[in-house]
Amino acid sequence: MPTYKNDVAALLGARCSRCHAGAAPAGDFRADSYVGAIGCAQPDRVFPIVEALGRPDHAGFASNEEREVLARWVSAASPSVGNGVHPAAFANPRAPNGHVQFLRARRYAPLFDPSDRDACAHCHDGAGPRPAGIVHAADGATACTSCHSEKDFPNGCSSCHGKGDVAYPPRDRCFHPDERVDTAHAKHASAGALREQGLACTTCHPTPTAGRPDPLHVNGYVDVWFDFALAGSAVRFDPNERRCSGSSCHARGGARPAPAWTDGPMGCGDCHSSPPANHYKGECTTCHREANADGTKLFRAQLHANGVVDLGDGSGKCGACHGEGDSPWPKTGAHAAHMDPKSSAPVACDACHELPTGRHPVGKGSATVKLGYAATRGGRRATYDGATKTCAGTYCHEASGATMPAPVWSAAGSVTCTSCHATPPPPPHPASTACSSAGCHAGIASSATVITPAGKAVHVNGRIDRALP
Repeated sequence: MPTYKNDVAALLGARCSRCHAGAAPAGDFRADSYVGAIGCAQPDRVFPIVEALGRPDHAGFASNEEREVLARWVSAASPSVGNGVHPAAFANPRAPNGHVQFLRARRYAPLFDPSDRDACAHCHDGAGPRPAGIVHAADGATACTSCHSEKDFPNGCSSCHGKGDVAYPPRDRCFHPDERVDTAHAKHASAGALREQGLACTTCHPTPTAGRPDPLHVNGYVDVWFDFALAGSAVRFDPNERRCSGSSCHARGGARPAPAWTDGPMGCGDCHSSPPANHYKGECTTCHREANADGTKLFRAQLHANGVVDLGDGSGKCGACHGEGDSPWPKTGAHAAHMDPKSSAPVACDACHELPTGRHPVGKGSATVKLGYAATRGGRRATYDGATKTCAGTYCHEASGATMPAPVWSAAGSVTCTSCHATPPPPPHPASTACSSAGCHAGIASSATVITPAGKAVHVNGRIDRALP
């Protein structure tokens, strides 16, 4: 029976290593090491080395005798050395009698328990704690770190879960060909349309903190321990049905509050209604910057499913909900008429609302109106009727001769000069409409019904100005 050490290493070095070695081996296949030689392109395909030698572009690279040696080596599970303490193919993680299957069957006890009769550290360096009385590795025993490059331990996360940034099931199917395709882990642990960052493994599982498995992690069971800070204290997992219930992630009043692990893709309406029950019925974009208007799609997912109901962009700034730049206010009712009026300076938000000192709740269906000093100047008793959305008794609108002293919030377009005061006002004001004359409001008004750009700064400011300051 051919072995890598005695037969295959030299053959590959002579026939394949010119292209399949170095920092960027051709076809991403390395022929200059045992681990590289037993690598696979896909779990359901034969070894790349055997497949490649049968292609026309590799014809003549190896003799018939050499190809026969490689074929017998592959069919024998690619042993690294001959029979010894372990079976011949023990080093091959895919071999039926290889070390991976042996350790999995023993719940990895030989790696973690130095008193185990088969403790790997009896002979091998880099295989966990040494048994009592064992100081050095056995002569000729391969160090685990010769193949496993994970820091401090041969069974780092990537040994089972793959390389790179992805460290979650399914395990590497090249070395675990019996592993089932598992899309649910990828949906939870990866970024996507509903989450800018994947969930940490600790959200649902007891996860080793040292970057390597511990006896609990490899005990043969899938232990589900939730992070209550994110999933909520009421969350439960049924191992028989593989179903979560009561989680703050999914049980938000939607159609599928208790999804099973094998359920298909989930949409917005599965976790929460759009809008949720007893929620403000307006467009989602009024308060949430990441959703579209009807709550069926996210433009970003930076804050979604983070355990907190975030308004705006989560910054706590007014512009997060009310817009940025030249229009930082809601677009409803007479907001624009107050914030960008044609005949006066903008009305401050605190004229009608009590401003929060930090982030404040919205989306209750109606805004809280608390008329401030601008509306109550001169001792006026300004009020607001939420049912009719009407102001009354305000300094702003109820001047002498006003034709609309109690304007309705939705009637902003019909407000004119005479809505708030007569033109001219009644005595003791002169019965003259020459507002722009030198003795009256020169520079402030250009006519009886038009305020100059400079005059906007002093119009509706709480006093009667006869000239620009």
